[in-house]
Amino acid sequence: MPLYGLEKTSPDSVRPRGGVAKVELIPAGSFAGMGEAGGVGGVGEVGSVPAAAGYAFREDRAHYSETRSGDGLQMLVHHSLVMEFPAGEAARRAADELVARSGEGFVAIVTTASGERLSAGWSERFGTGYPLRVAKVSSASGSVPADFPAITVTLESVDADFSKGWS
Repeated sequence: MPLYGLEKTSPDSVRPRGGVAKVELIPAGSFAGMGEAGGVGGVGEVGSVPAAAGYAFREDRAHYSETRSGDGLQMLVHHSLVMEFPAGEAARRAADELVARSGEGFVAIVTTASGERLSAGWSERFGTGYPLRVAKVSSASGSVPADFPAITVTLESVDADFSKGWS
């Protein structure tokens, strides 16, 4: 029997989306809407951000997730996109460019490993009012011999809706 007579009526609060195969980052100020998707960059590439374009991230370490939280009256969805770049000068330039452009924010078109295409940083209700922004940049030397040195960039946003799929 549920506590206090309440039953779960909403979907699970965490909605993992699995591995990430492709990411297209579009500066929020240049995003024209849902019809803009067009072509998405090559596998494992970040496209549409000039200095970050073509920097390969490690697909096996990238992920996108959505978490719903709230008090029942107002529900919020926390979007998180994590990309790990092999350490080196190119990765530092990519991270620096993402941080420098984070004030404007980004809309991300994420293609998961299963082929699902999602938008993050854009919603029907708020448009680009709550774009993805760099929340954290970290670098690691690797803790065991099998680990590779890497720079990890985490982009996050919060709005009221789960991401929408692209056709």
